Amino acid sequence: MIETKSYPSRADRYLQNHLHPLVIFLLFGTALIRVAAFMSLPFLAFYLTSTFHFNSFQTGVVIGMSGLGGAIGGIIGGGLSDLFGRRRILNLTMIGWTSIFFMYLFASEYVHFIVLSFLHGLFRSFFDPISQACMSDLTSEEKRLQVFSYRYVALNVGMVTGPMLGAYLFHWLGIQTFAVAGAIFALYSVMLRSRLSRYRHRLNKPPAERRAHLVNCLRVITRDRALGYYILGGTLFFMVYSQMESNLPIYLSNEIPDGSKIYPILLVINAGLVILMQRLISKWSEKKHPLSSIVLGSCLYTLGFYCFSVNENPFMFIAGMSFLTFGEMFIFPVTNQLTDQLADERYRGAYYGAANFAQLGLCVGPILGGWLLKQFDGLTMWNITAVISILILWFYAMGYRKYTFRRQVAVVDIVYRVLLDLKLVFVVKVVLKLIPFAVFSGIIWHLLRKSP
Repeated sequence: MIETKSYPSRADRYLQNHLHPLVIFLLFGTALIRVAAFMSLPFLAFYLTSTFHFNSFQTGVVIGMSGLGGAIGGIIGGGLSDLFGRRRILNLTMIGWTSIFFMYLFASEYVHFIVLSFLHGLFRSFFDPISQACMSDLTSEEKRLQVFSYRYVALNVGMVTGPMLGAYLFHWLGIQTFAVAGAIFALYSVMLRSRLSRYRHRLNKPPAERRAHLVNCLRVITRDRALGYYILGGTLFFMVYSQMESNLPIYLSNEIPDGSKIYPILLVINAGLVILMQRLISKWSEKKHPLSSIVLGSCLYTLGFYCFSVNENPFMFIAGMSFLTFGEMFIFPVTNQLTDQLADERYRGAYYGAANFAQLGLCVGPILGGWLLKQFDGLTMWNITAVISILILWFYAMGYRKYTFRRQVAVVDIVYRVLLDLKLVFVVKVVLKLIPFAVFSGIIWHLLRKSP
């Protein structure tokens, strides 16, 4: 019997070398809806204090509810997408998230804003892991880090463009800016529904024998110790990351002469470096071990926060923000890659959702940093933050060790690969060779001191 070879179709050959159209559309949507969110939500604090005269604590609680909703909502949305399919849950998420922005127009009580802020974080935590799971489903493994890097750039495009538009719109429209944001969300929701329907054959609900029930999802992820370490590492990352948006502007305005003028410059440097340099760093990371990026990123984070504590020279803050931005670019996309390695195909949404629990750091970080700044001083706060930045590496390393232990990978092999990536093998060899000499020299010096 003559065997016939099956050749990939033209569409399959195209997708081997290019990103899936739906992945590109999700990346575009990530940037677009972040523009809409950041042109309205950052001005909510000003609206609450000026119009409703809420105090700083009440306003902080409202803003913090978004982080709380984001922390606990991811696992629910991701698990539901594994159970009922990405397409259905993603459509429902966009409907709910769009409605939130229009509801802000009618909110008038303190509890209204608390609930809306919580729901905003909840729906955001639905969209992020489900869209990430969709991108992962439609992308080959070797291209996923590239996609995660593009997504990170898209987030930063929204963070740069949104506030600039919002500053203008909120000046003229006030709270009606939320209606403009809601309209953008509604437009994208309609477009996304059409695209999801067009590619529904790639995003159908999984068959019954492969369907992941929510109870099974919870059982799997709660027993995965590697994921637990990743979540703890991610929580610390978001804790220190949140200082740049919460306590850094407070410290600059209260402690540094003309600090309020420095902060916008730092934000421009942060976003500009991400947009310009992320692709180059991603190319480097794609060829290296994931822990190599975590090591480099944690060290850069520590160095960046240390620069903030050195002196009040504006150039030290510019240098610190540059180090932090590069550290952020090394860490952020790779954390998604590490989570993706853990996830079984059936539980991919649940894993991304569980990893989203690390956003609890966005809620804890500003509170902890604010307490340190109030009880001690900026020097103490930045030094403690620098120490926490190093702990990020420890938790991710422990998580990766748990992951590789199941695959019987030796720790020595991992350490050697990281040292090789960071060009430190030669340095370690020299240090190891110098240890006997140093020990011998120490003994001789000690004996000479004791001799009469």
